[in-house]
Amino acid sequence: MRSIDAKVGTITASVMMAVLMFSGFALAQAEEVKSEDSPAIALLCLGPILLFSLPFVVFGIVWTIVGPIMFLYGVLFSERNMRKRMDSVVLRESASIEHFGKDPLSTLKGTNIVGGISDSGLVYASFVYSPSHWQLLIAWINQLFGGRVDVMHRVISVGRAEAKQRLREQARAAGWQDVLNVRIDTAEMTPPSNPKGTKAVEIFAYGTGIKFG
Repeated sequence: MRSIDAKVGTITASVMMAVLMFSGFALAQAEEVKSEDSPAIALLCLGPILLFSLPFVVFGIVWTIVGPIMFLYGVLFSERNMRKRMDSVVLRESASIEHFGKDPLSTLKGTNIVGGISDSGLVYASFVYSPSHWQLLIAWINQLFGGRVDVMHRVISVGRAEAKQRLREQARAAGWQDVLNVRIDTAEMTPPSNPKGTKAVEIFAYGTGIKFG
């Protein structure tokens, strides 16, 4: 991934250098023409630069307007949205437990089962989450004083609950009756272009689905 980004950066730099060299050459030629041709030559010289910089200007203007609005939205609604997500997971979890008659997820390896298993297979599910900028700000303030970071604890709890519930739903869809040896792994997902930027986290839940014959 980094090699691809390096190639893209090299190509972009080469294009910019070519545009600048062309513009410089055109400006040098513009000095030798009559004054009435100056507007056309100036447009010819500055046109490529303006076209190249236009997307960056538009993005900067949009981000200047949308950025504060998104931050304000996080301040007002991030906690409420997280509670709604957790309530939804609890309802889905209750429906799954009612279907299986118990919680099908277990960390046991199956050594407690003497026999009667007719089929088994891998079951997995994943969920990617990222805290809002407001939640990251609250976490940063908490880090200054130390102690428990409650806002991140709530975010991680919702992510783990969602991943486990998706595992139950995958097991139900595949017709498994139990899921043994359940494990949960986490992995940070950071943009290669900004390793120190905002991170997303993937929670990967997996286990062995079994059917009783």
